[in-house]
Formats: sequence, structure tokens, C-alpha cells
Amino acid sequence: MIDWLIATCIFWIVAAVFFGGIYDAETGSAGRQALGLVLNFAVFLGIFAGLRLALGGLGGDSAFLGTVWGLALPIGIPTMLIGRIGNIVFGLVGVTMARKVFSADAH
Repeated sequence: MIDWLIATCIFWIVAAVFFGGIYDAETGSAGRQALGLVLNFAVFLGIFAGLRLALGGLGGDSAFLGTVWGLALPIGIPTMLIGRIGNIVFGLVGVTMARKVFSADAH
């Protein structure tokens, strides 16, 4: 149960960084953007569950390896891909996302 709580907390923290700071929604209503975020959460948890099922038994009797294969990798892989997953899912609901470009040029 704690595994799901950790995955949920990490998603919302990383989603706030990616979709609040790195990517910008160019089109789409607020409802579509909210739907895209909820669908991103569902896809994230789906990938987490699939990887957890696939990799969970690889740790054997070692508690450390069980944690790495059963928790760290299933959370880490979709977390690293959240920007790519977000672009696809937001595109499916009709929201175009663009990566923000920051410059040091002050005017």
C-alpha cells in the first residue's frame, strides 16, 4: 500500500515541475487540460503497476534488490518519461504542449 502512496506523491511533485514550469499549454480549455492531467496520472500509475508486476519478483530474498526491482525502477522509469507521456496524452485530448524556452537576456 505504501508503494502506491509513494508513486502518487512522486507523480504530483514531478507533474508540477514539468507541466507547471518546463512545458506550457498553448491550446485547450481548462477542462481539457485537467482531463489531460488526470489521464497522465492514470497512465503513470498503469505503467508503474505493469513494471511492478513484471519486475517485482526479480529481487529474490534480498530486501535491497527487492526494493530496487519492485519499487525504485517501477517508479523511476515512468517518472523519467513523464514529459514524453504528457505530450502524447495531452495531444490525445486536444491540448498542445510546448517546451518553454528561457533566456538570460534581460530587457
